Amino acid sequence: MIELFGRFLNLQERGYGPVSFVILVIIALATYWLFSKSKASPWFTNSEEVLPPFLAVPAILFAMLAAALATDVWQKHTAAKDAVIHEASAIRSMMHISKQLGEQGVQLEKSTREYINAVINQEWPAMVSYDHGHKEAAFNALQSLDSTASNIGNTDQLSRFNAQRLQTALETIQVSRLQRISLAHDSISIAKWASAMVLAVLTLVSIAVVHVKRPRAMVISMVITILCVMATIQVLSRNRSPFLGTAAISNTILIESVKPFDNK
Repeated sequence: MIELFGRFLNLQERGYGPVSFVILVIIALATYWLFSKSKASPWFTNSEEVLPPFLAVPAILFAMLAAALATDVWQKHTAAKDAVIHEASAIRSMMHISKQLGEQGVQLEKSTREYINAVINQEWPAMVSYDHGHKEAAFNALQSLDSTASNIGNTDQLSRFNAQRLQTALETIQVSRLQRISLAHDSISIAKWASAMVLAVLTLVSIAVVHVKRPRAMVISMVITILCVMATIQVLSRNRSPFLGTAAISNTILIESVKPFDNK
């Protein structure tokens, strides 16, 4: 149900900021009405005043969850960047080896270029747009590269050193690609976003309870809280994937890995 809700609102593309703002404003208005304008408001205002430290409980929990999500975001960013760098390095090794061979080297270079073109033109756009249906767009090109490299590795024309180097490069490409795809299609999930929103809502309710006898202070405090929560959600949302946001990892590293060999 949560996944269908997310797809309906297109949250993966737009981020969670707009939806979060609407939800928080609705909850804030409903809470203010309940504690200040509804028929049940006298029951709250006539009760004993809740001490302000009570407010810190959900606020601290929200801050801890936000910190955990931020740590998760930047750890994935670092891992994704390492994966792309290793993949580019392995592709460069493939191209170097291809230049040391004859006709087989031409076929190896062709397969390597077909793979990198499939990644850049098909697989990378799917990563950025969360197109899970095309996340394996470069799989066939990788299989072709694997077959070509295996055939070359089984011949006597290739030295033992280059054969080992070729096998290592191929394995690095396969592992780095799997890591890159996994990180690209496993961003901050809707469940994690929903948990942050629940704690934000509890914080708003706590503010209303603490300021139940001071409506103006209640409104001011809830507005400030909404702004703080939105700032946090927006930063996390815009960087929910290593390949999105202000610090998004670019495919330039992969593109430049074959450029030195264009004129050779």
